[in-house]
Amino acid sequence: MFDAAMDVVPVTKPMTVHKLSVAVGGRILSAEIRIPKITTPGLPPLLALHGISRKAKSIADAFSGPCDAKGQILITPHFSRKHWRHFQQIGAYRPDRAILTLLDLVQQMGFVSTEQVDVFGYSGGAQLAHRFAMLYPQRVAELHLAAAGWYCLPDLKHAFPMGLAPSTKQIKANVPALAHNQLRNYLDLKLRVYVGTEDRHRDEALRKDPDVDDVQGRHRLARARHYCDAFRNAATARGITPDLTLTEIPNCVHSFSDCARAGLTTLVCNS
Repeated sequence: MFDAAMDVVPVTKPMTVHKLSVAVGGRILSAEIRIPKITTPGLPPLLALHGISRKAKSIADAFSGPCDAKGQILITPHFSRKHWRHFQQIGAYRPDRAILTLLDLVQQMGFVSTEQVDVFGYSGGAQLAHRFAMLYPQRVAELHLAAAGWYCLPDLKHAFPMGLAPSTKQIKANVPALAHNQLRNYLDLKLRVYVGTEDRHRDEALRKDPDVDDVQGRHRLARARHYCDAFRNAATARGITPDLTLTEIPNCVHSFSDCARAGLTTLVCNS
């Protein structure tokens, strides 16, 4: 069960903007739905997830032009600090359930079918995006990950959340098992990974766990490359030809606005 609320913002041509909110497990998730003047029939909406700066409006504004041109409905959740301190993780917090509830509401209200969605995430949002897709690959049409801080690797060599081996923390015990059960379907997804060529700094937001450094690399560029190798190897080992590309965006540091100006949002919408 969930509670829902909606406000309609005055029409801003060419896109109509709706504001929604859902309450799941005592936590509220708000979102904007931006609808092009002309939508492309049968096209899945784009679910775009912000990073830990929580600038959902910046994500929405940057994607509005490419989504409008494509005729694609845009859904941008906002995970507030009050209710979603660690939204990028799936453990004690369950942002995945809030996303599912939001998608169900969008469909119930007749905006668009959300049986499948294209999913984009930047930084912390990319962490949530790939973890969500590992649990619910059947709900994902395309997966786009940009500059994730670190990754859940598609193997049993490492304990969850760095891999899919069982976690010692009881509250997370079902998550790696569910993701492992869906792993083949996850590896079958169309995956596009993006990172700036200068995203090599160990800033305050970057996870600096020694195990992550040793296995995945010391910065986001190295970690993106390692993840793509891990995904490719896991898929190949199962007889799957991975639909995977890594795009290194020239001269970009860890900045969504810089990456967007360099064409990231257009790359996502035109992939």
